[in-house]
Amino acid sequence: MKDVPLEEIVRLAVLAGEVLLRNGAETSRAEETMYHIARACGADQAECFVIPTGVFLTVTDVSGRPLTTMRRVKGRTINLDRIAKVNELSRRLADGRINHAEALAILSRVANERTGFSLVPAMAATGLVGGSFAVLQDGGPGELAAALLAALTVRYIAHLVSRLHGVQFTFEFLGALTAAAIGSAAHYFWPWLSRDVIVVGGIMPLVPGMAITNAIRDVIAGDLLSGLSRGLEAALTAVAVAMGVVIVLAVM
Repeated sequence: MKDVPLEEIVRLAVLAGEVLLRNGAETSRAEETMYHIARACGADQAECFVIPTGVFLTVTDVSGRPLTTMRRVKGRTINLDRIAKVNELSRRLADGRINHAEALAILSRVANERTGFSLVPAMAATGLVGGSFAVLQDGGPGELAAALLAALTVRYIAHLVSRLHGVQFTFEFLGALTAAAIGSAAHYFWPWLSRDVIVVGGIMPLVPGMAITNAIRDVIAGDLLSGLSRGLEAALTAVAVAMGVVIVLAVM
């Protein structure tokens, strides 16, 4: 694919980096994927720079003509299915199993497809996570049921906040607030239930595990700017969760 114009190479590679960042990929993965896609499409040289809020790419053809672009990335989430699809597309493109046009069509479809589960299965899965952590803390059937209810409510709040386009960290704060309120109310009406077990089970889906993992991986890989920004994002998420719990416990 040596005849692909630089503009099309940049369009494909930048879109791949954007999709990866939007769905929770670490910085090194996005940079490597963009580099391999650009080289597979015929770029003589490619330089990539990725931070959690943007991607930068410079490609050069055999004549030495460079082309640089950047793209702002907003609205990050976690979707490992999309990350896996982009990685597979990059490998197929590098192996010559698909051409540039096919890769761009597939990537555009991946970027715009509606993935994930509907609200009810997502709530059920989140409730299962909360209930399971209650059991791991030696909670009984009462704590399990209350933690499951708290986690279910947390997931529904996330759905409402996303529909209303709430600001970042609103969901974590309101979710922790609700989980702590449910745990405190359950302990008030049924004193034999452990408030702490219920609250921990309810807020467990809010723990920023993916952000912490990516922050550590970025720092280890030498991407200090991305690692520090992801770490700060995870810390602010933890603070929002802690504030929601502390406010309820202080009041009740």
